[in-house]
Amino acid sequence: MRYLFLAIILLTLVAAGTYVYLGGTREPKVSLETTAAPLYLAGQPFHGAVRGEAFGQLFRQAKDAQTRLHGDLANLYLNDPESAHDTIRAFIGLALADTAQALPAGFRYRLVPAGQRVIAARLRGVSYLLSPNKLYPAALEAIKAQKLAQRGDFYLERFGTGDESEVWIGVK
Repeated sequence: MRYLFLAIILLTLVAAGTYVYLGGTREPKVSLETTAAPLYLAGQPFHGAVRGEAFGQLFRQAKDAQTRLHGDLANLYLNDPESAHDTIRAFIGLALADTAQALPAGFRYRLVPAGQRVIAARLRGVSYLLSPNKLYPAALEAIKAQKLAQRGDFYLERFGTGDESEVWIGVK
């Protein structure tokens, strides 16, 4: 019994250490912004269930294309999966500086025009595995605190190569 207690304490310390190492104690910076420049996305559209195999495959293809295209992983969600009962419309891919690069088979460009009014939540030094669970609650809390209305058709996630992550949620 004594060894079981020690094992539980040891596992708890390892889990807490891993969480801290991955940046779990950092808090996002949140601001209300209007995007100044257009954002070019290269990827593939998706419409269907979040839990489907096709959805995960798009993420893997985007990650594979990242080494060749040198962009940030970026996902544009065009509806709220919570209200759509896990059925989403999305564009999964990469954010690129311009549209001059040749794209892999099946990829296409999509433009997010400038002038989008968004709540932007940003984190630095946090693993992309943890960042969405920190960014979304912070952004949604800011929307509530500032008494803004969500658009419901604009959610953009962007994961940089240096553990820089951000979420934009469209507001009216």
